[in-house]
Amino acid sequence: MAELCVCSVLVTGANRGLGLGLVQHFLRLPNPPQWIFATCRDPNGQRAQELQNLASKHPNLVIIGLEVANPASIKAAAAKVGEHLGGSGLNLLINNAGIVKPNSLDNETPEDMIQVYTTNTVGPLLMGQLSCSKAAIINMSSIGGSIASSYGWELMQITSYRCSKAALNMLSRCQSLAYKEHGILCVALHPGWVQTDMGSYAGHTPPVTVDDSVQGMLKVLSSLSEKDTGAFLDWEGNVLPCLSMPTQCPLFQELQNLASKHPNIIIIPLEVSDPTSIKAAAAKVGEHLGGSGLNLLINNAGIAKPNSLDNETPEDMIQVYTTNTVGPLLMGQLSCSKAAIINMSSYAGSIEDMYVWDFGQIVSYRCSKAALNMLSRCQSLAYKEHGILCVALHPGWVQTDMGAGGSYKPPLTVEDSVQGMLKVLSSISEKETGAFLDWEGKVMP
Repeated sequence: MAELCVCSVLVTGANRGLGLGLVQHFLRLPNPPQWIFATCRDPNGQRAQELQNLASKHPNLVIIGLEVANPASIKAAAAKVGEHLGGSGLNLLINNAGIVKPNSLDNETPEDMIQVYTTNTVGPLLMGQLSCSKAAIINMSSIGGSIASSYGWELMQITSYRCSKAALNMLSRCQSLAYKEHGILCVALHPGWVQTDMGSYAGHTPPVTVDDSVQGMLKVLSSLSEKDTGAFLDWEGNVLPCLSMPTQCPLFQELQNLASKHPNIIIIPLEVSDPTSIKAAAAKVGEHLGGSGLNLLINNAGIAKPNSLDNETPEDMIQVYTTNTVGPLLMGQLSCSKAAIINMSSYAGSIEDMYVWDFGQIVSYRCSKAALNMLSRCQSLAYKEHGILCVALHPGWVQTDMGAGGSYKPPLTVEDSVQGMLKVLSSISEKETGAFLDWEGKVMP
């Protein structure tokens, strides 16, 4: 491993598992980093004992308390790093800290979805914002975040984890584009299914040891170049697939006018980020349908925040994720006996093709839609036995209040988009379930 040479590295979640393994291997390098910053939530706790023992033997190892979901904690950690580095800056940031909740799709909760997303996606966003003058950002992802692969679904559905990692893959792409001019490489890295506390599940022994995973990842890191920035790689260097309103409002008037003319239109107040509101709406639907169930659920509600990568905030990331991803999860959980779930996604959620990046970075929106595409895949697998089709649908760049921005006029009218989508819906069959399609029926990357 002599070819890997960095002056300084920071590893989050370094007190056990892969994080600890990375620290140990960095210390063993023929030319170890001048500074290794190992962060964890409780540096003085029992779980950090092995890390403390290493630090007592290696003066270049600095342990720093860090809660990656807490902006104040991140700033304090960055200040401590700065005290050691001065103005030289950090060479390598490895966002390894992460959590998982072993929930099935129908048992997922808004609280777990947001907690996992905050740690696994928002944390790496904030760490990247505060780690300037770096040579590389490595986001520890998972093949569980590959929308194209349903890896391990039968063993563990872990929808909140999968969605957060799909969003992390999108964040890595956003970082690679935003930081490219500064010469900063950004990569999402799958360490393999590793024998750690997090990796072990339901009595199954993962096939990859921590030592093998770390050795492989360090070999990958030593060979990274500009052509790899934005990629999703595994520990062996293989490229992995990423993809696959209130009623008293002027905007509500046109809907009211339609309802006054069409008795089969029922207007129901709904806040998709509020579980209580969703339950109340489901009850009202049930009053009309009885036991027959809903045939088609279209999750169209969504929001966007026009932020650049460096201006994104935890609050905006979570608000957009809650509406655009958690809302459709909850709606699907409460819509039983349904024939199809259509999640209104966006081409901006394609990790492979960073559509109109130069026009709008909108990182929180892109991450939420990448996560929504993953949710659609999870729903398609979980509800397959019930004959429920689940599809993510890109309506096109449409002339709406959300679609319009600055002096740009979207190319597609609402009428053309809706006509196209209805045509697509009329032809959907079992072979399309879990797919990401556009309004013309084309498969999106």
